[in-house]
Amino acid sequence: MVADGGLRRALGEMVGGSTGSIEVLELHTELALEQYIDLYLPLPISPSRLGPIAAIFDYVATAAPGVREILTIGKIAYEVKEGDWDVVVDGPATGHCVELLAAPETLADLVGFGPMVDQTKWMQALLADPATTGVVAVTLAEELPVSETLGLLGRLLDETTVDVAGLVVNQVPPTLSATSAKVAKKLVRSGGAIGEAATVALTRSSIADGQLGRLAELELDMIDVPFSSEPIAAAIEALRASQ
Repeated sequence: MVADGGLRRALGEMVGGSTGSIEVLELHTELALEQYIDLYLPLPISPSRLGPIAAIFDYVATAAPGVREILTIGKIAYEVKEGDWDVVVDGPATGHCVELLAAPETLADLVGFGPMVDQTKWMQALLADPATTGVVAVTLAEELPVSETLGLLGRLLDETTVDVAGLVVNQVPPTLSATSAKVAKKLVRSGGAIGEAATVALTRSSIADGQLGRLAELELDMIDVPFSSEPIAAAIEALRASQ
């Protein structure tokens, strides 16, 4: 499932269709609202009335935290509960990801009681079950992305009941051995285009080593995906090597 644009760009025309054993669905709040109405309201509502209902929903969602997110996470949870497949969600960026995963609990605390709270209970149980749900954080081996990832993992621990299943470090540059580093330093002193290239290689390798060390302290299952002109193929190979 695509909740944001990254996976859609990577998969291209697969979005909205299927290929082999993979089916791809792009989530839209409006369509999730229609499905929620079909599933849970006792009386049928004509399509002509969905417009005003959607407008009221937008008004309420703007004022109340978790209302809009509950449709997205509810749609995902429903497919996990009712479907006979594994669901992989390409989640949104750091801050919104936490709000999305915390939505059932946030809404239950806000509303207090009633049928909507009852409907969030099974979502909370599904999200809290590490055998069913886990977050895999994805980052680059650079200082700012790693700092944001550490903040994300801390917020997930503090604000949600979702298990952190692992970590993927994307576009990891080649690590220079001690011998290669000595050669690169000599090339730096030679100047010119080769010296500039050697400086870039040394800098990127040093930064990546430091940031990978920060992430290793988390003691999570971690997969490094090397920098490649074929990122999907590199990711598949890294996954196979980790098994």
